[in-house]
Amino acid sequence: MIFASSGLFLIAIIILTKDYKTESTKFMAAICFLAGLGTFAAVCEGPIKEYLVTQGASGETFKLITYISALMSNIAHYIGPYFMLLYGLSYANIVKKNKKIIYIILFIPSIICFIHFPIRSNYLKTPNELKLYFKLLSVWCAPYILGGAFFIVYSYLKEKSYSVKKYKLINASIVAPFFVYCALANFILRSFGIDQTWRVYPIVFFVQFIGFIYFAYKYGIFGVRLKFHKYMFEFEDVVQLVSDSVLVLDEKLNIIEVNKAFTKNFLTEDRKYNGFNDIIDCSKLIECKNNLIKLIDESRVNNSVKIIEVAIGNESDKKYFEAQTNPIIIKKEYFGIVILFKDITLYKRNLELFKQNQFELIEKERLLSLNQLIGGIAHNLKTPLMGSAGGIQIIKKNTTKIYEYIQKEDTDIEYVTKLMNEVNDWQNRISEYLIYMSDVITTVKGQVKEFEQIDEDKFFIKELIYKVKLFMSYEFKKYKCTLVEKIDICYDEVIKGSINSLLQVLNILLTNAIEASEKNEERIITLGVYRKDKEIIFYVKNSGQEIPTKVQKNIFKKMITTKGNKGTGLGLYISKSIIKGRFNGKISFETNDKETTFFIEIPLI
Repeated sequence: MIFASSGLFLIAIIILTKDYKTESTKFMAAICFLAGLGTFAAVCEGPIKEYLVTQGASGETFKLITYISALMSNIAHYIGPYFMLLYGLSYANIVKKNKKIIYIILFIPSIICFIHFPIRSNYLKTPNELKLYFKLLSVWCAPYILGGAFFIVYSYLKEKSYSVKKYKLINASIVAPFFVYCALANFILRSFGIDQTWRVYPIVFFVQFIGFIYFAYKYGIFGVRLKFHKYMFEFEDVVQLVSDSVLVLDEKLNIIEVNKAFTKNFLTEDRKYNGFNDIIDCSKLIECKNNLIKLIDESRVNNSVKIIEVAIGNESDKKYFEAQTNPIIIKKEYFGIVILFKDITLYKRNLELFKQNQFELIEKERLLSLNQLIGGIAHNLKTPLMGSAGGIQIIKKNTTKIYEYIQKEDTDIEYVTKLMNEVNDWQNRISEYLIYMSDVITTVKGQVKEFEQIDEDKFFIKELIYKVKLFMSYEFKKYKCTLVEKIDICYDEVIKGSINSLLQVLNILLTNAIEASEKNEERIITLGVYRKDKEIIFYVKNSGQEIPTKVQKNIFKKMITTKGNKGTGLGLYISKSIIKGRFNGKISFETNDKETTFFIEIPLI
């Protein structure tokens, strides 16, 4: 009996240590503890008293031992059946509402027994007194115990999941016979005067203890999974060691595990939480509750990992998390879900910083391009301005002569007509010069806009080609290059996006082509446009040398240049960003030892 009592206490400790959060596991630990207490009461009446006799103990000591034994026996008999019933109810998940009230009501018979029956050892009672005592106890104890056994078997029968059913069968095969034996040996049979059946309990316990150890090691039982490994204890609370926030839920969204990171990042109250709704309502994630529920449902239905981004806190102290749901699927059966909250606040801030830096790089390259074009603009505007000044002088001179002829009433109509024709001719020239200067100023003005302020718009091919030639005319004259146009598309074709952004990219490609052709005698640059399926293809071709292989691999990925100190390495890197970001297009190239061609593919509207 001593070994049986010690074994029951040991099982209670193991169960609580392994799974102290589950309600049914707590009840099972209480049952084992009370059973061990009742067994130890029998030890006090037997081996302990025999030992005291050999030691010559006093009568007072015997009375104290008898009283302690009776108290332990009464506690085991009055409270044990109560926990057996509660274990069955909790295990089968029968009570879902008003749980505390129902548990209190079910405890009333135990309280009545403590009040009604005096604490007196069963060994001091007569057979009739003992028989009556157990008849009264059997009225409620036997139904409680058998009810607990019934609910355990019922839980197994109603279970639909094959995997869970296997574990519940193991549980039922150990617990239900134990409950039935307790009801028969400790109450029903003793109420009929059969008082020695409990003495076979050590044999029953030995079989059940071996069964508990075996099944706990092999499969897991009562929330216990024994693994006799040198370092396995280090992995029992591995979820607590995860730096990201983790929330583990079962199939009914009851909480299985919450790690310290989740508590630190989200919870506002330090208390016990039962379900998903309970913990989210008391956390900083309450505004994201509906999105999280939707995410869990999608992950469960599709049996796949789902991810959303959630934010908590105010604007001045906002934190961002990536919520990832991982369904727990075993043999195609859904058992629950793991929600992982990864802190991406630093990533978001770095991304914003990267975007800001990218805009600054684009602005820098754009300003460098404008700096190169300032000389061309000055040259382009100087000629029409000088021509306009000369034309104004001629108009002034001819106007004066006409005025003098009119005053003299000269009738030389042919001479007057000649002067007037010259005036009109210079008037037309000046108008053309002014229109040209206006176009140049408008084009430059569009390029001076900050990159972030460029509006999404629509424009025609004709408009784009005109601005390209207007903007690059000085560069072609300066480097003595010839621009060949191959426009194999309707000039009225419309492109969606900012004309100034595409103009900047084409200027970069044309400038690169001019510089690549600088060492060749035949300096011909081709600007072409054609349509392919649902895309418009722009291309810039030059007769320069082949792009080195090392440069080809990273030409759009890194800020590299083949121009030495004259280049920034930003041009093609930024061009790709503009084409992809503003036009949803692609930029690519082909190169060999004779020519190099860059292609821009832009989807049609």
